[in-house]
Amino acid sequence: MQRRTVVLGLCGLAFARPALASGGGDKKDEKKKDDKKPGQLPIPGKGQRYVRLPTIVLELWDRDGNFRMSSVDLLLLVHEDAKLAEKQLSEKMKRQLNATPYEEYMASNPAPMIKATMLDLARKEPGGDKIIDLLINKMIFR
Repeated sequence: MQRRTVVLGLCGLAFARPALASGGGDKKDEKKKDDKKPGQLPIPGKGQRYVRLPTIVLELWDRDGNFRMSSVDLLLLVHEDAKLAEKQLSEKMKRQLNATPYEEYMASNPAPMIKATMLDLARKEPGGDKIIDLLINKMIFR
């Protein structure tokens, strides 16, 4: 009697497996509908484009004299006809961020501070009136 129960249970699982598999297929269909990955940038609107700035490597010293390093990758969302000197802008940003004390830099989340100060600096440059937004692509603390 017990053997029959086990065999019938296994047969039931074998027949139920395709039904369970078809239920899991709905999740795959939902993923196909939403092709955007979590870290993927939004597609720029008509007449806009992204400008990647060279990586900014920060060399910061704390109060105790310890060396700290951070690197930041920035993207600018600009109008299509904007002309910027990316290298010069990146160097100015690097100089301004390196002048920031480490304690102030790491006092809280440095991302909003970097975004606000760098966007303000970029808009003061020639062609900066065409800058729509500044995005932080990557931040690494070492």
